[in-house]
Amino acid sequence: MFRYCFLSFATLALGMPAWGGSIVVNHDEWTTSNTGFSNAGGSNAANFVLNAANFLTGGSGDILIYSTNFSLNQSSFLNTLTGAGYTVQQHSVNPIATFDLASISGFEAIFLAGPPVPANLAVLTAYVNQGGSVYLAGGTAGIGSAADEAAAWNPFLNAFGLSFGSPFNGVSGNIAPSTSHPLFSGVAQLYYNNGNTVSAIGPGASIIATNSQGLGLIGIATPVPEPATTLLTAAGALGLWLLRRRAA
Repeated sequence: MFRYCFLSFATLALGMPAWGGSIVVNHDEWTTSNTGFSNAGGSNAANFVLNAANFLTGGSGDILIYSTNFSLNQSSFLNTLTGAGYTVQQHSVNPIATFDLASISGFEAIFLAGPPVPANLAVLTAYVNQGGSVYLAGGTAGIGSAADEAAAWNPFLNAFGLSFGSPFNGVSGNIAPSTSHPLFSGVAQLYYNNGNTVSAIGPGASIIATNSQGLGLIGIATPVPEPATTLLTAAGALGLWLLRRRAA
């Protein structure tokens, strides 16, 4: 009886989905562009980029830029990452053959904005569930309308409690962070120029930057206790308790 209960509990645990990575979602692309660096002034944009990279990777590792969007392929952004010791692979320069789990699992984080959108977002979801992290910028218009952009990414974002809205929100200019989240350490302001408003719609997700009207500019999703891990721990405790009862 004990053996049956323990195995059933462990089997249930292993069948539950895990969530191991983190996500940063910016409503707009311009923040990390050369223009965004210049308009924000000082080291504001550079500090945000490094804070985001550290938040997503733990402070080191390989990053994949799976995007042809200017905001993730211009000099200010790339030099900030490589200058801090990150290894960066640009898909626009050195394309990965196929966007599958085997190809992307070696990267600590993937940065995305506009095209290309992974053909199978389930791969990106699985990547986060196994511990990979993602930065995603909206507002690119590279996929089509604001509604097209939201529809392209929401199947992935919704899985982690986040959502892109439409139409584009018209938010533009330098805006100071509305919270003291670590992503904004050393950041007095960031530049934006029209994006997809970010909403938190589920557990583990939160909005950490808004404008004066309360529109979500930057959201995050952080790891929640993994159901598989939690259940296996409980199974171990149950097994130990039953063993002690049998020995008593």
